[in-house]
Amino acid sequence: MPILRLEFLRSCPGPDQLPRDGRPEVAFAGRSNVGKSSLLNTINRGGGTVARISSRPGCTQFLNLYAASDRFYLVDMPGYGYARAPEDLRRRWVGWMLSYLNARETLRGVVLLVDARHPALPSDAGMAAMLRDRGRPYLIALTKADKLARGRLLEAVRTAEEMGPVVPVSSLTGMGTDGVCRWLFETVS
Repeated sequence: MPILRLEFLRSCPGPDQLPRDGRPEVAFAGRSNVGKSSLLNTINRGGGTVARISSRPGCTQFLNLYAASDRFYLVDMPGYGYARAPEDLRRRWVGWMLSYLNARETLRGVVLLVDARHPALPSDAGMAAMLRDRGRPYLIALTKADKLARGRLLEAVRTAEEMGPVVPVSSLTGMGTDGVCRWLFETVS
């Protein structure tokens, strides 16, 4: 499997600002504070931090574009759910995400990040159902897996598998990141 190297390119205020060069894309989606930025930094085998991490929900306010090993793009979307951001901006995010997920021709798949401690939230199930209904390939990255004991993690995986294929991941230990990288390369091939 090739090594995944990420390079931050720019923040795009809406999907119409994304590149139109035909390169395949994979989106990172999930609730605010689920660990999207942490996972991006962990799967970046090129070294260094590429995504800013914050404990405050709602810091990702644009579509953040990353070049992935010069083969495809990763698009980090704003989180859904609670965010400390103005209501009009949060409504704009929803419009961007729906437009992007529904109509983007170069979108090959979505990594849907779900917190292992809360694997059955209606908002996550709704996002998985929407992706499934639209025929978008997706992988559920069950984040913060290191925070659960083995038995609780197995239970969380079984619960999340009702929404789709699951890989438990930990940005702290690196658990599952090879599986996410493998899925990314297979999805854009």
